[in-house]
Amino acid sequence: MAAIIAGTLEELSSRQVHDLYKLRVDVFVAEQATPYAEIDEEDTTATHLLAYDGEQIVGCGRCMFTPDRMQFGRFVVTPSARGTGVSREIMDFAMQLAGERELYLTAQQALVPYYQRYGFEPVGELYDDTGVPHQPMLRPAPGQGSKQQ
Repeated sequence: MAAIIAGTLEELSSRQVHDLYKLRVDVFVAEQATPYAEIDEEDTTATHLLAYDGEQIVGCGRCMFTPDRMQFGRFVVTPSARGTGVSREIMDFAMQLAGERELYLTAQQALVPYYQRYGFEPVGELYDDTGVPHQPMLRPAPGQGSKQQ
């Protein structure tokens, strides 16, 4: 079981911020070969989720809030931790953090079935993000039915 830490960049330690950015760059930029700047302005106002196995970061995600919606993104698990349940732990934590809000994300097309297991539904059109097809997805707020964006 991973230990999950949630915090803004100001609340995280310098080591945790380093771990977060290194993991995202290692996977999104190096492994997936997506040619874009991984660090952006949204990081400054987001709540970041970091999953640790001991001292080693094994996953992360980013949460951005409005009164009615939480947007979840930059979700990644290290290659060595894939298939161990870490992704489920991070998703469960994110869904709890969303509370009564609907939960929105953009999924790489190949991962749409993964997110559907958590109650996400495709909304809107498939689009290209740096050569990778992405599908906007929405998980309705608790007690709400299906909703289109």
